[in-house]
Amino acid sequence: MKHPNRRSPKNIRRRRIYLVSASLTTLVIAAGGTAMAVQPNRDSGDGHSRKHQQKPTATATATATATATATTSAADGNSAFQGTPSTENWADNVSSLYTKYARGGSSVTGAVADDEASDGKALNLTIPAGAGASPSNAAEVASNQEFTYGSFTSRVKTADCSDQPNTGAVTGIFTYGNDGTDHDGDGLTDNSEIDIEVLCARPDVLNLTIYTDYEDSTAKSQRVSRLVDLAAGKVLSTCYYTDFSGECTEKLSGDEASPSTVAAIDGFDSSQSYNDYTIDWTEDGVAFKLTTDAGKEVTLWDYQGPAERIPSRPAGYLVNLWHTSDWAAEARPDSTEAPTSPLTVSVDSSTTTTLN
Repeated sequence: MKHPNRRSPKNIRRRRIYLVSASLTTLVIAAGGTAMAVQPNRDSGDGHSRKHQQKPTATATATATATATATTSAADGNSAFQGTPSTENWADNVSSLYTKYARGGSSVTGAVADDEASDGKALNLTIPAGAGASPSNAAEVASNQEFTYGSFTSRVKTADCSDQPNTGAVTGIFTYGNDGTDHDGDGLTDNSEIDIEVLCARPDVLNLTIYTDYEDSTAKSQRVSRLVDLAAGKVLSTCYYTDFSGECTEKLSGDEASPSTVAAIDGFDSSQSYNDYTIDWTEDGVAFKLTTDAGKEVTLWDYQGPAERIPSRPAGYLVNLWHTSDWAAEARPDSTEAPTSPLTVSVDSSTTTTLN
């Protein structure tokens, strides 16, 4: 069967080149010559320089000032994650926790008035009509810090392409880290990545993926993936993959495919309302959860697999939006067209909580 999370090696390779490392030095990324954000100096925490760093553009400005909009609070005593949560509510257009990247004519704007946002303001990630395909043209925010395990939640309304239903566009909520090395010695470059992705042509379907390896030169990988139709309450597939041929190498069962069923959310459409999307990442597994505005929580996947299938390398936390020309949505084979009008993802807040 077709791999539900299939992307071409070309786009995957570009993603690795352009995604943001959390260990960049202070810089301001420019969009159309306008400074977008500041990222403070941060060490990667693993002693390695980041091979896939985003480099400053020719129009980048070296300095800027900003008032921090981040908040911190004590963690819930019943939580498995006992670190102090850090939350960005995007009440301002700059952040001390995240850096904004606007590429290929896209825009990234905070403090946008939004009646549905919890504090009345949101961050908008927008790609233009005719956006170039590839994550290299993404509108994106990336954490300034890298994490090894933690809980990550963003309250997001995904891109709505109901007026242009054959559009290919990806909303991504994910962790990512890749320093170009093979620490586990399996012959593939380590790739610490956990994805929640929604293709706008199917806003009722969630693509969940956990990567531990990705080799740029061959597009070989080690990853597990689950596809969930949340409106219908159906788990469409749960598989282990080793390349991008679209073939499932191993159908997963037991602790690697728990829960075996997912409760339906009647009329679920991720583009029409905010939902909390959560990734809980520990040494023993990864849990994906969704909580609706009405407070209904659904465990989409509680993956408890072998250690070699669970990321153990540092990773940043990101939200982005980009156009794909070769990844069609489930049962929508024509949904790869460029957007005919701008598309926007709205982010109300993002929270990271580390382990003690």
